[in-house]
Amino acid sequence: MSVPNPLPPGPAGVPTGADDPSFDLADAASYRFWTDEHVRFNDLDPVGHVNNNAFGVYFESGRVALHQSLRTAGDFRRHAIVMRKITIDYLAEITYPNAVRVGTRLVRLGRTSWTTGCALFVDGRCHATALSVSVLVDAGSHRPTPIPDDLRPALEGFL
Repeated sequence: MSVPNPLPPGPAGVPTGADDPSFDLADAASYRFWTDEHVRFNDLDPVGHVNNNAFGVYFESGRVALHQSLRTAGDFRRHAIVMRKITIDYLAEITYPNAVRVGTRLVRLGRTSWTTGCALFVDGRCHATALSVSVLVDAGSHRPTPIPDDLRPALEGFL
């Protein structure tokens, strides 16, 4: 199943990536970068399944791990990464106890930002997908700043 793109289109002629028919966010084969998580008892809601907020924490774990892997590619002393937007599609409930695999990839790379696609898998089945926009900002001014030349190839490697 292809996941529709909830994000606005990029600049004229620039694909957003989520429209790209060459990958499906709900397909494990679309990911090369993985993070392992596990369901904690405190992730549960009164109904006994994982609360929607915990899904966001699992996605954060994958996204932050990918961002941490970029630290070897560039000098981040002058930059920070902030999230501008996240959209989550809940496809199936997750229960306790379970192991969760978080697949993470880039779906679009812009001038100052990138869109990350993620999915949560339990026993090979996709339970949720997410698209988020991260922005590179100057650490001093807290304003968006262009992605430096030393970081861009590392980001492109996750497309």
